[in-house]
Amino acid sequence: MFRKLLVISDIHAAMRYVRGLRDIKRDLTVVAGDLAGCGSLDEAREVLEELASQGSPVIWVPGNCDSPESVKLNVENTYPAHEKIVELEGLVFVGMGGSIYTPFNTPFEYSDEYLGRKLSELLEKTKGVENSRLVVISHTPPYRSGLDLVRGGEFVGSKSLRELIEKYQPRLLFSGHIHEAPGVTNIGVTLALNPGPLQRGNYAVVLVDVENNVYIVRLKRL
Repeated sequence: MFRKLLVISDIHAAMRYVRGLRDIKRDLTVVAGDLAGCGSLDEAREVLEELASQGSPVIWVPGNCDSPESVKLNVENTYPAHEKIVELEGLVFVGMGGSIYTPFNTPFEYSDEYLGRKLSELLEKTKGVENSRLVVISHTPPYRSGLDLVRGGEFVGSKSLRELIEKYQPRLLFSGHIHEAPGVTNIGVTLALNPGPLQRGNYAVVLVDVENNVYIVRLKRL
């Protein structure tokens, strides 16, 4: 049986697009970061409340443009996954919000070494989980995946994340951050997705059948 995941990222408080998702039926909403414009807790809360009101549970990580304090927001039917392991809809999610350092001095940044250390600690705890159920949500995309290619032709993703994905091979990886690089790619058996910025109407639908190991990704626009 397929479960339907709505995957979004880089919302940046674009509420008309968030409201535009209301008619999309799904079992779970996944947010890969950047709910707010730049650091506003009120904007992040508004986004979460609207998504939660649309019916399905919401699992989310903050992005580099969100306040680190956003993970403390208490909104019913939403599940912050930053530096956590969360099980929903038969899937085991490992989350890493914020981003590695950028040139823009945004609110939630850290070193690639920190990302690698924290995510490695989490993934070690999932060793008994079948890879078919394992999903990583990271606002930062993996290095040289194509999901991290900026307009100047440079790959700006996380080398630590790339190494960990190659080592642990989760079945799915959801990321965002790089607005100009929506797409789907494979890293070994891992199906990696950047849905593109919801701020511009981009989103993705992912159909998941864990029992039969079938995973279908569709990039869409409002």
